[in-house]
Amino acid sequence: MIELDARYAQLADANRRKDLDALLVLRARDYVADLPDGTQSNYEAAANYSRALFEQVQKIANLSNTILNLKFNGNEATATVFQQFSRTQMKAGAVRNIDTSALQVETWARTRQGWELRRVSHIHARKWYVDGMRVDPSKPYDPQAPPYNPAIDADVRAPAAD
Repeated sequence: MIELDARYAQLADANRRKDLDALLVLRARDYVADLPDGTQSNYEAAANYSRALFEQVQKIANLSNTILNLKFNGNEATATVFQQFSRTQMKAGAVRNIDTSALQVETWARTRQGWELRRVSHIHARKWYVDGMRVDPSKPYDPQAPPYNPAIDADVRAPAAD
């Protein structure tokens, strides 16, 4: 557990410093993320995403990964992680305060270089806020959209009862 805690600290530090090389050295070359929309992201796509994010982020206020559950199976570890990420970031043409959280499963592999992140799956965006207003994490950000209320929006999308 201590080794993985150190890896999560390295991930947070690399993000705070916007150090893409330090971030990527923690990912396996066969890294894949199973995204909530059913698509997959590989090592290259994740690197491009991180590069673009680093260009947009002005300052990181908080970045934490809390391991809620951890299981080892030989040279593999599976962690259920609660991630919180608060930052100022360029979004829709303005610097905005962004607060996001997610619950996800992360699979790590022990290699000669240490633990490497191999897969992220079961990603569940918890609550996303832009400038204090809750937004739907499954949709592109629209500064004109009304605040997102999952209970009301779920009722709107539900089929009418006969």
